[in-house]
Amino acid sequence: MNSLDGKVALVTGGNSGIGRAIADALAAAKVLVMVAGRREEANRNVVAELREAHVGEAEAMTADIAIEKDCVRLIAQTRERFGRIDILINNAGIGGWGTIAETSTADFDRVLKTNLYGAFWCAREAFRAMSENPEQDGIRGRIVNISSLAGKEAWSGTGTYSISKFGMMALTQSLADEGQSLGIRTTAVCPALVATPMTGAWRSEALLPEDIAQTVLYLLRLSPAAWPTEIVLPRRGAD
Repeated sequence: MNSLDGKVALVTGGNSGIGRAIADALAAAKVLVMVAGRREEANRNVVAELREAHVGEAEAMTADIAIEKDCVRLIAQTRERFGRIDILINNAGIGGWGTIAETSTADFDRVLKTNLYGAFWCAREAFRAMSENPEQDGIRGRIVNISSLAGKEAWSGTGTYSISKFGMMALTQSLADEGQSLGIRTTAVCPALVATPMTGAWRSEALLPEDIAQTVLYLLRLSPAAWPTEIVLPRRGAD
């Protein structure tokens, strides 16, 4: 198991839901965490809680990953604050439900700008930065894209959300191949329904944010040769 002590991670959408759980798990593993999100007060509150609970370094940045310059700034300022970036968790996302026939161009653009463009911009900038990191145990950097089961299967009502997550899977596969020779590993975590504010699902009927966080932690500790391109987490109780 690779130690994560002292590594630097950026978590987008890190102030609630899955991102919040991942930030907490990373901080507990002594990772230096940059929490990014659109809500400044929520970011500050999470960072204060992380510092108190884990007595480690954590910082917050207010940013909207649907805006390219914010994504560029996230990577640049993470490096400025901590000296480098070792881990990117592309977690920020929004829902996009309804049938294709009911979907407006404005709604389609809004979802893809956050879920796909934002992931692309952050991954591109992080990949460039990680390629300059010194190699340690065959690794220069790790990118984890929080996708969805809806990024592998689409059905009526998933609409734009599935389209954005299918795109994230292609982004993941491309980055995984491009990073092989550079020591940059990329994978996608594809959970089924998760109990978060976005889904409104009950904790008793869905995966928990903590389930995703522990999966990410397990993944980050794997040796380079063992990194998969994707991990699918089925719904609780599924065969």
